[in-house]
Parts: sequence; C-alpha cells; structure tokens
Amino acid sequence: GGGGKKAGIVIGAVAIVAALGVGAYFVLGSGGGTGGPEDDGPHKLTTPATVLGGEYKKGDAADSGGFDEKDIKNAEKYGVKDAKDVNAGYQAGDESNPLAMKMINFMGVYGDIGDPEKVVDAMFAEMKKNASQDEGTEGEVVGSPKSYQPDGLDGAVLKCQETKVSNSDAESGDAAVGPSEFSVPVCIWGDHSTLGVVIHIELADAMAGKAGDLGKAAELTAEFREDVRVKA
Repeated sequence: GGGGKKAGIVIGAVAIVAALGVGAYFVLGSGGGTGGPEDDGPHKLTTPATVLGGEYKKGDAADSGGFDEKDIKNAEKYGVKDAKDVNAGYQAGDESNPLAMKMINFMGVYGDIGDPEKVVDAMFAEMKKNASQDEGTEGEVVGSPKSYQPDGLDGAVLKCQETKVSNSDAESGDAAVGPSEFSVPVCIWGDHSTLGVVIHIELADAMAGKAGDLGKAAELTAEFREDVRVKA
C-alpha cells in the first residue's frame, strides 16, 4: 500500500545517510595520544535481538550494510588497532502501519582507540566532505556537530548532527510521497574501545518534514550504547 511506499522512500533516505557515514568511517586520524574520556577497559560491540527495553527488534528493512574488508583495513591504518566491525538495523512499531514505525541504523567498530574525540570529529568532517564533493549524492549535513552528555554515557564522547536528504519522489508534486527533503539526525559516540554511528528516524516525523530532535537522538544513542557495548 501507500504506507509501504512511504516507508521505502524514508528507508532509502536513511541508506543515503548511512553511505555518507560509511565513507567517513575510517578517516580516523593517527592513533597517537590518549585524550578524551577515561578508559574503562576493553569493550566490544554486539547486536542483540532487541534493544531499548525490547521496543526495537533487529530487522532487515533498516539494515545498513555496514563496512567491508577495505574499511576495516583503513581503520587499522588510521589508528584503531585490531578493528572489528558490527552493523544492524532495528525497528519498532507495527509493519502493517509503516508510518507508525521507528528505525535505528547502527554501524560500529571496536578495537583500541587512542583519541576518541579526534576520531568522532574526523568522521563528521569526512561526512561533510563526502556530501559536498559528490554531486550525485542527495545528502547534505546541516550546521556543525553538537556535543551531548546524557545520562548513562559515562564520560564517552557523543556528538550529533542533522543531515538532510532530498526526496526525488517529491518532484512529482504528489503530497502523498512526503516533503521535498527529509531531516535525519546522526549521532556518533567514541570511547577508548568502541565507536558507534546511530541513525534514528521516526517515519511519521520524516514524512511530515519535521527536523530531527538532536537532544532526543543523543539520549537514545546513549541508551542504545549501553545495550550493545559489553566487556570484552
């Protein structure tokens, strides 16, 4: 039905943002220095079947595709030692009513990270560069990344930024296919052993053309991090 088509359009928008994130992922700067948050020991990232109190379940529709072997080699070259990657898509809500659904697209890497803030900043800078360089891309970043410290973050670095993705279907002038562009918040956390990109979208808000709430996205990311980050 129409709801499924709308969901597909938004999922396509998230995929564009995720591709910017993948392109950014491994321009990580050299691994020197031990700046930033206190090191709480080695951790790894997992992709449990459910997250955020069971509301979000792992699903195919929001899957990100993640990183390939070349990305991982780059991670090690740029200073994430023994890099391993994870990725998963999660969704909440009733698939029979796609516009009531919410999705999380998660990409992560874990290993030994010398300067987490440097890595997070480099990723946002590279995302911006990727968006501006490629004329074929429909994604752009808005403003600058903002730093957040919600409860449960335990001192890790967390920054979020709004991205916008043009909706090519909207050129038809049909209001049913949504606004001319979607707002998609992107959050990236970093600590001394894990790095995660979380793209969260509520389909109803996206189709209504609402701007992403970065503060809310940051809180969700901190909670999500607690669910996927475990002692190595």
